[in-house]
Amino acid sequence: MRVTLFFVCGVTLLLTTAFHLGYRINLTHSEPTGLYKLASAPLARGDLVAFCLSLENAYTAISAERNYLGTSALCSSGQKPLLKEVVGLAGDSVTVHSSSIQVNDMLFILTSRERDSQGRELPRKLHSVVIPESKALLLSTHHKNSFDSRYFGLVDTSKLRKVIPIFTFN
Repeated sequence: MRVTLFFVCGVTLLLTTAFHLGYRINLTHSEPTGLYKLASAPLARGDLVAFCLSLENAYTAISAERNYLGTSALCSSGQKPLLKEVVGLAGDSVTVHSSSIQVNDMLFILTSRERDSQGRELPRKLHSVVIPESKALLLSTHHKNSFDSRYFGLVDTSKLRKVIPIFTFN
C-alpha cells in the first residue's frame, strides 16, 4: 500500500512539473500519442495546437455532460485539453460538404457523424464560412472520428498554444 502511494505521488509530481515546464502528453487518438512541448511561434496552417474548450462554447456543456473528454483541473471547463491541427485561419474560405471539408483549395475527406457511440445526436457547429479575424478551424487529420471543429466550431486563436512533437508513436 505504501509503495503504491509513493508511486502515485511520484507520478503526480512528475506530470505536474512537466506541465508547468510546458510539456503536454497526448493519450487520445486525435493526434499521435506522445509528448509535446509548447512553442511560442506564431500560428500557421499545419501547426498542432493544445487548447481548452471555452466555457462560452455551447458544446462545452454537452461535452462535459457526456464525458467526451474526461475530467482535468488543467482547463477552466473541468475537461481535459485537446490537441488538433490548424487547418484554417482568418480569411480562409471553408466549404462544408456532406463527406468533406474544403479550406481554400485543400480538401479534407471527413464526414460529420450524426450520432455519438451511445446513439445521442451530435450538434454540428461548423458551416461554410470565411473564417473571421482571431478564429481558427481545427481538425484531426490523424483520426477521422475525432472530436474537432466539425462539432464545436471555430476556436479563438488567443486560446491556442502551438505544440511541437518531442516523442510520438502510432
